[in-house]
Amino acid sequence: MLSNGGIVNDRAHRLLISLVGLYIDSGIPVGSESLSKSLADQGEIVPPSTVRLELNRLEQDGFLTKQHRSGGRIPTETAYRAYVDSIAPGITDAELMRRRFDAVRALSGELRRLLEYAGEVLAEESGCLGFATSPSLADARITRFKIDPIEAETLLLRLELASGRSYHHLVKLPVHVRSFRLDALTSLLTDRLSGRTLGDVTESELFAIVNHATEWGKGYDLFIHPLHDLITDARLGEAPITVLHGTAGLLKASGDDPETLARAVEFLDDRRNIERTLGKVPKREGVSVIIGGSGGDEIDPLLEGLSLVVASYHLHSRSRGRLGVLGPIRMPYGRQMALVNSMSDLLSKVLISRELSPRFS
Repeated sequence: MLSNGGIVNDRAHRLLISLVGLYIDSGIPVGSESLSKSLADQGEIVPPSTVRLELNRLEQDGFLTKQHRSGGRIPTETAYRAYVDSIAPGITDAELMRRRFDAVRALSGELRRLLEYAGEVLAEESGCLGFATSPSLADARITRFKIDPIEAETLLLRLELASGRSYHHLVKLPVHVRSFRLDALTSLLTDRLSGRTLGDVTESELFAIVNHATEWGKGYDLFIHPLHDLITDARLGEAPITVLHGTAGLLKASGDDPETLARAVEFLDDRRNIERTLGKVPKREGVSVIIGGSGGDEIDPLLEGLSLVVASYHLHSRSRGRLGVLGPIRMPYGRQMALVNSMSDLLSKVLISRELSPRFS
């Protein structure tokens, strides 16, 4: 029946996909009679006796289970995975994009408000939890440093990141700025740290770089603490922003299953749960669907009984955030995948257009 975890029998596969679809729509365990009738409505005649035989095999192989011995079947997490894998990727909701484009474009220069809006739309359209996060600290890479004299004893330290953002500090020195080779120090810092992530740079490394500059003269140690403070500020500024909307929708969608409901509450109790879970999901183009916890895709045990539909969006051409929906394992996957794909595509197009065309409005 199975080969490498896949279903060999094409008919069994079609039966399984149809059964999962029926269960998602109704929430009622599916029997052989109702499945046979559904297939007949689609133009495929499979007698109930044959359906029953195939369902018995699918149950033995872990795709289906029964709540009661004489009742219908319900899909397991393995069955949901087969169902999701059967959905054609890249489906987008064009109407959603048309309706939301102007709002996304208007907010494209205000990241937090944009993420709040995206989370609201995802929650509203999915009926579940909608979330959006900005790129994490690991994505914040240094591009270059600048050091500009402001007054006789005052400097402006500037740090520019690959994300396009910059951070600066005013530094008051006990000596005249002409005491230092600022251009040389700027080049040294940029050469040593360009391309590095903020999280990689330690205070001891800054000390080593500045110590190298002491061959030009005295006083360069005055830059160690201001540089460390500048990078610390950038780390705080580039920490992920995570917005969650539709908590009530997720709890309502979790239904009467007390275990799933309790797990949803536990997951929502700390928004860092979503950041930690997303950190385990590979960033790739298109939509990823994580089904269940320890018994499913084994991303996070807290996801047992829940499913995560997630996609990356491009904040800039070199930096990606995540957005998606979190809901019960029995969800309309085709619709949710289309929704998430639409929003990620919309955000990417608007934000990259703004980056490539500074006058974009």
